[in-house]
Amino acid sequence: MKPDLPIVQLAAEQTAEKKLNLSRWLGRHEALDMVARGCSAVDAGCLKQIREQKLYLGTASNWDQFCKVELKASRKKIDAFIRNLDEFGPAYFDLSRLTRVTVEEYRQLAPAVGADGVQIGGEVVAIAPENQDKLDAAVAGIRQKRTKPAPAPKSFRTVLEACDAALALIQKPPVWPDELDKFDLTVVLLAMREAAEGLGAITIDLKL
Repeated sequence: MKPDLPIVQLAAEQTAEKKLNLSRWLGRHEALDMVARGCSAVDAGCLKQIREQKLYLGTASNWDQFCKVELKASRKKIDAFIRNLDEFGPAYFDLSRLTRVTVEEYRQLAPAVGADGVQIGGEVVAIAPENQDKLDAAVAGIRQKRTKPAPAPKSFRTVLEACDAALALIQKPPVWPDELDKFDLTVVLLAMREAAEGLGAITIDLKL
């Protein structure tokens, strides 16, 4: 049975159109250097379509080769763009192109992000170049919280309280120790005794 010629021609025309659109998209992004300048949500959507519909087979033998040769980036990098689009939506890309916010930073900021912008100090700030200073400040606040060191103990009392808590666990252990656990406990106690003596504490040997 001969194939229906009009259907075959239509399929061929659709395939040719997809290849042409892919070539145009690649040509445009070669000049823009998508990876260096930052991926947009539209770009990420195109990458997702290329991967899911296997449109790359027109120019490469597999997805990994397409990323390396045509996109000049690793497959891991391109897959990350698509994954971020699926998880966060377009707002992440708009904000990251303005502030270079990282994925982890955006996760913390995400609850404050809505369709109209970012909730900052009771104000909804649109994700736009004219608001970059406010958006930068919001991201900087997240970074400061992440890098802020833990407060130092105000006195040695904190150490003593930790020792008391450890003692309570030893006196009433949640699980009875086996022989190996008992040996490890002895090693820890000897080390603690040595450390205490180094601080000038008085230790007493009790012999029966």
